[in-house]
Amino acid sequence: MSRVERIVGPLPGFKEARAISILALLAGVILCALSLYFGFHGETFMGRPLGGDFVQFYAAGKILNSGPAAKIYDLSTIVRVEQESCPSMPESQMLLFGNPPYIAELFRPLALVPYAEAYCIWLVISLALYAVALALLLPPAIRNIGFLLAFSSPIFLLETWIGGQISVFAFLAVALFVSNFRKRRWFLAGLSLSIAAYKPSLIAVPAIMFLIGACWRILSGLIAGCVTSALAATLTGALRPWIGTLRVFSTLATGHDVSIRRVKYVDFNSFFSILLGATPAARAFAILATAAALVWLARAWWSSRRRPIKPQLLAATFALMLAANFYVPVYDSIILAAAVVLAWESGKPLRSWLPLLYLTPFLSQSFAEFAHLQLLTPVLASFGLWLTVAQTSVCDDRNVRRPDSSRPAHSLR
Repeated sequence: MSRVERIVGPLPGFKEARAISILALLAGVILCALSLYFGFHGETFMGRPLGGDFVQFYAAGKILNSGPAAKIYDLSTIVRVEQESCPSMPESQMLLFGNPPYIAELFRPLALVPYAEAYCIWLVISLALYAVALALLLPPAIRNIGFLLAFSSPIFLLETWIGGQISVFAFLAVALFVSNFRKRRWFLAGLSLSIAAYKPSLIAVPAIMFLIGACWRILSGLIAGCVTSALAATLTGALRPWIGTLRVFSTLATGHDVSIRRVKYVDFNSFFSILLGATPAARAFAILATAAALVWLARAWWSSRRRPIKPQLLAATFALMLAANFYVPVYDSIILAAAVVLAWESGKPLRSWLPLLYLTPFLSQSFAEFAHLQLLTPVLASFGLWLTVAQTSVCDDRNVRRPDSSRPAHSLR
């Protein structure tokens, strides 16, 4: 029996996990059905218009179907199209499109049909992309329970799927990265991760760690993909407006603007803003916590130079990058599933962590609203730091093999 079990009692097993996840799935499907019912009748559900944030992607695609790409970054234009597309959207609500223009290109076909129908199509597409990513990520031994837990998590079910978000793209990028990592296709691994470059905050920490760890092949693939993305944005003629919008988002994210619902963010900046309010102390603590976590992680990557990369170290990176950051909405934390799978593959005992990682998102936002404490942030940070503590342990031979004597270790990089 683990130390945690001696304190809190027996932890949930697979039977309890299945029961909880099935109930969560049923609740999510009912909520989605009710949202669609009221949405098709032009009404809001629980105070929210149909599709949540999907309206901004739909509006961006609609603008591209009739005008230049630069217009998607004009606030008055995109807000007007959003209001026209979804009349139940509150007049005070404004969703600024902050993704690169090639993301808007993906939504041009959906913008050719009415908004409600387009949202239904996106629900199917989003679900399919998530399923494909999970199939790539989950080993056969845990695939059944893994699918059930991943689909029933409120991070995906409520925030990403029903909320109309596109974080499934980032999750697919990470799943492809892990798949290529397992096959020792280093350049393709980095190239796959660059799919997530539509949100630079998601690849910044891994890129820095690959540099510190001398993972040159992975880093070259990541750079090649990012350069390709920048060229794609340039060809649309909207690179400069997009960069300008990123600056606006950066200012909003690193500041204490009230227009951002901090309870829906899991980074250290939001954690201390919720806890201490919009104060200089909150910003100082956020900077110190972020710097300390990144230095700790960088130390682990530095010690791994000239040695094969361990799945455990990647797991720590994906977990810590969600907390040690300045702009990570809760829906982007679906990447946590990759960290859990990599930790399991490295042979780490996760029995005490799995209930905490799965159940905390059910409570985190309501707890942040009323107790001014975002529970998910310290859980993510603690999980990532815990993974780095035993970084020097022996690699799991099932996943990462040490190079033979005829092949230098750093060639794996």
